[in-house]
Amino acid sequence: METIERDGETVFRHGPSTATINSVDRTAFHQLKTMLQGVLARGTARSIANLSPYVAGKTGTSDEENDAWFVGFTNDVTVAVWIGYDNADGKRRTLGGGSTGGSVAVPIFEPVIQAVWANVVPKAALAPPSPEAKRYLTCKSVELDTGEAKNRRGRALSECFRLDAKGKVRDTQYVLVSRESTYVKRGENNGNREGTPRKTSERSNTFYDGNPSRGKWGSRSENGQPWTPQW
Repeated sequence: METIERDGETVFRHGPSTATINSVDRTAFHQLKTMLQGVLARGTARSIANLSPYVAGKTGTSDEENDAWFVGFTNDVTVAVWIGYDNADGKRRTLGGGSTGGSVAVPIFEPVIQAVWANVVPKAALAPPSPEAKRYLTCKSVELDTGEAKNRRGRALSECFRLDAKGKVRDTQYVLVSRESTYVKRGENNGNREGTPRKTSERSNTFYDGNPSRGKWGSRSENGQPWTPQW
């Protein structure tokens, strides 16, 4: 975008210079980019999953569907789509039930980015990790349903892990959130309906069947009665 005009007057003009940020963690940046590609490939923007090799991004929805947005980026451009009502009068207005970023903003993003590719810059796959980042990354194919290394037929994704100074994968899965608070047991009535392997914690006798798409977590008390936590 070069300029923004209002009533024939230029209110914004893109400067010719760009700035390079040298203090970034390039390894973490690439990991984050692959996660945001997953938003398109299998997440809330999966209606444009065919664009996931070329675009990464994130949807968003505020309380009561007052705002919905999607921000997507390629190697060359970033496009942000926001939908909502002008609340200059101090009143918040909902877009209506089900008006999420994935359902109302993503469909607007797609023709915009297609126009960018047709008229501004060519369509290109997202860049691989830089040489600096690649030294500290190992990428492998894992099962989509379990997060384990792919060893059977099924849906898979490529996941990149950070290596330490000795070339070993750094296990950071439970650095911020403990294993006990992550692996909670599902209720008996939810079960393991799709037959995916269950992960078990040695210390807490808890499990999670590894499928985040179902969005149902539960726990089983000691007497075997199902219980569902309130988040």
